[in-house]
Amino acid sequence: MKAHTKIGLVAISFIFGFSVGARIVDMGSITPLFDYFFTPLITLAAAFSGAWYAFKLQNEKARKDVEARDVSAANNAIFELSRWYNKLHAFKTQFIDEHRANLMRHLYIMPAAGMAFGKPEIDYESLSFIFKSSDPNILGTISLAEQEIASTMDVILQRSKMHVEVLQPAVEQVEKRLGTSFPPSELEKELGGRNTQVLKMLTEYMVAGVDDSLAALRQNIDKLKDKTQSMYPGHTIIGMIDPPSVSAASPGHS
Repeated sequence: MKAHTKIGLVAISFIFGFSVGARIVDMGSITPLFDYFFTPLITLAAAFSGAWYAFKLQNEKARKDVEARDVSAANNAIFELSRWYNKLHAFKTQFIDEHRANLMRHLYIMPAAGMAFGKPEIDYESLSFIFKSSDPNILGTISLAEQEIASTMDVILQRSKMHVEVLQPAVEQVEKRLGTSFPPSELEKELGGRNTQVLKMLTEYMVAGVDDSLAALRQNIDKLKDKTQSMYPGHTIIGMIDPPSVSAASPGHS
């Protein structure tokens, strides 16, 4: 295309544009255009922004509600495990520790009078958020600890029953013959070989079960606290305060 032709087209376009613009101004068309096109767009944008912000606030509230629910579930579980730790630790201190090293401990450890039996009540469904943690097996180990405790409590119950119904009547019989002072071997003779072995077995299972349950409880309390804290930093996760005898036996105490 020749140069003078290009110049002619530009001039024509300019004149046409100027004429149309002048016409629009003369007709007062700017306001209608703004009303018809820009106002609806601004309204739509404002509505979208409001809806988006409301959606964001709702999502944030839902997230906080989930966090609060999960933290509460973890704290409830830690409290329940701690309660059982203290219960078994008190039994160990009051009944087992005094006679732990005694070869005749099956005769000397007293029955658990007035002890409430059962097992920890853990709401595993509420703790399902742990499956998303770096150690999803925690719920499995808590379940194993729960079973260990249930078995241990059953052994404590069986031994206490045998102590009352078999051992104590045997003690009375020996006292009638020999008085209040007699060697343990005489009591085992009165019990008989079978009852003596059953009592020894129940005592061994009881001592081991209490020790293993305490270790499992301590481990799972610490793990559940650590994993929940790592998933929900900034939230308050309870722990377990060691009983005085445990604290005194830990390193750094005299």
